[in-house]
Amino acid sequence: MVRMAFLACVCVLLSVSSAWAQRGEQGLMWRDGDPFVFCRYGLDQTPKAWFPIPNYATTPPAITPGYCPFPMQVCPYPLSYLKGWSITEIQAYFVYLRICPQAEDSGPWDGPGDGTTVPNKH
Repeated sequence: MVRMAFLACVCVLLSVSSAWAQRGEQGLMWRDGDPFVFCRYGLDQTPKAWFPIPNYATTPPAITPGYCPFPMQVCPYPLSYLKGWSITEIQAYFVYLRICPQAEDSGPWDGPGDGTTVPNKH
């Protein structure tokens, strides 16, 4: 029994360490660690609890209608009918609030496409 618990702990630590190694700029784990794409487009998932709005450097993300207005998995009463946020959405929201205001402004992408495909799709 102890051996199984030890193996489970090792597996968890290995999976966490590989995720940690994939972090990009300032701990950014999404959008291949690209702060420009993350701050401009947010998470690459649909639906999402929040989304960036211009000016990305000075404006906090907007909350998607139908979702809890707070970064919580379960919205408190009397808003308990609203959809809660996933752990990923909560983590990404706080990373957004930490990283994106560091930009001086949120200018346009100068390269080909919209920035999500350079150098690869992310």
